[in-house]
Amino acid sequence: MAGVEERVSLEDLKKKMADFAKERDWDQFHSPRNLLLAMVGEVGELSEIFQWKGEVPRGLPDWKGEEKEHLGEELSDVLLYLVRLSDVCGVDLGKAAMRKLEINAIKYPVKLCKGSSEKKTPINAGSGASGGGVTGSIYSNSSTSNSNGV
Repeated sequence: MAGVEERVSLEDLKKKMADFAKERDWDQFHSPRNLLLAMVGEVGELSEIFQWKGEVPRGLPDWKGEEKEHLGEELSDVLLYLVRLSDVCGVDLGKAAMRKLEINAIKYPVKLCKGSSEKKTPINAGSGASGGGVTGSIYSNSSTSNSNGV
């Protein structure tokens, strides 16, 4: 249907990236280190877009269409490398991100942090790897991965 945007999941991107690498026999080059360094390079390219612009308002109202398109390409490069890196490392990126949001909500409660950008003394989110009661494995296992893509 024209005008309706397709929603893309992390699982969709993960599969497309894996297929893309496999078709080109690039798995041999996709070590975690190599993917991380490639992603850092892309973050540098993304940073160049904003370099010397000063503060930029949300929505980028003064930017030309081609500038926004270039920004989208560089953001996509970073995202695709991040998705590929998480896949190669066996980390379920969606679950890891949701868990991190839960940890941050505990670590930075609204009543102590609302409206302030000051770095406060970190509030202990709990001891050990459990994240203060936030549970669930972020590690993916192809034999037990769920079907919802995250």
